[in-house]
Amino acid sequence: MEHIIALEDLKAFCTAALEHEGMESGDARRCAEALAETDAYGTHSHGTKNLHNYIKKFRAGGMDIHAALKVLTDGPAYALLDAQNGMGECASYRAMELAIEKARKSGVALVTVCRSNHFGAAGFYANMAAKAGMLGLCVSNVDPNMTAPGAKGMLLGNNPLAYAAPAKSTPSIFLDIAMSNVASLKVVQARKDGRQIPDSWIVDKDGLPTTDPSHYPEEGAMQPMAAHKGYGLSILVDLLTGALANAATSMSGEIVSWCFELDKPNNVSHAFLVVNPEMFGGAQAYVQQNEQMAAALRKAPKAQGSTRIYTPGEIEWEHYARAVSEGMKLPDDVAGSIEALSEEVGVKIPWKA
Repeated sequence: MEHIIALEDLKAFCTAALEHEGMESGDARRCAEALAETDAYGTHSHGTKNLHNYIKKFRAGGMDIHAALKVLTDGPAYALLDAQNGMGECASYRAMELAIEKARKSGVALVTVCRSNHFGAAGFYANMAAKAGMLGLCVSNVDPNMTAPGAKGMLLGNNPLAYAAPAKSTPSIFLDIAMSNVASLKVVQARKDGRQIPDSWIVDKDGLPTTDPSHYPEEGAMQPMAAHKGYGLSILVDLLTGALANAATSMSGEIVSWCFELDKPNNVSHAFLVVNPEMFGGAQAYVQQNEQMAAALRKAPKAQGSTRIYTPGEIEWEHYARAVSEGMKLPDDVAGSIEALSEEVGVKIPWKA
């Protein structure tokens, strides 16, 4: 059976499920938007599939969906917020809104968040800035799940990074990546499916590449992308998040897995940087420059056998356009997760097919 649902209906279901658990309606809508829009991009590993686990974490005492953001420091172009163990999507949505507001006046703004939880896909928040006509950069540290060149075991997080900038032919030019060769959730899913994986994804308990995910995450670790390059960029993310906020870093031993240790606070930190092009070369000129750059890339000479060159984010925006016009066909694992939640909370999912 196919599981097809309209984007707005998926948002409504997620909102209702969170409200059922007692979350304030505004925060429920923010969280639902972040998760459902991520599915619309085609990034199903970080979308609504995770909502059931978030709610289980709340029920187990590892996260507080009623938490209110606390302002620790605040200035014209910066702020540090304490999520107080609240849901990562809610804290991050508000933090990016604040960074955008400050950047309108100051030109550049950085807002960091500490004591938070898994925030889904970094690209969603970067695109909030792009929708406002600005350049957005979003990073988060995570629990240690990645090794370093020459080491074995989980030493640091595969700390995600995303950027987005406004364009014309697509809503934005954007990239959302983790510093490992793949996201760790893809390895977890391969284990559930009983599939082998490329030997560039993880190392085994001895620090050697392996195609067998059956012992991850109990043993082994993710491999950093491009060896020392992904390793070094992961450190940068920790410098911008946990270290800058005087909070936990992925190497401090104070961050635990959000999905495997449900009864414990995740304790991650995020950072949201926004640059307002109006204060530099001008907002319209910036969009025009971005569009010229994208056009040059698409028109570049193609390799033998290649039919198309994609700009960063173009594939995701094609997924998004189809999701809006036709509805989203959710993978079986995503549909199964939200159906299980639907049965628990008594909120019906309005499938189209």
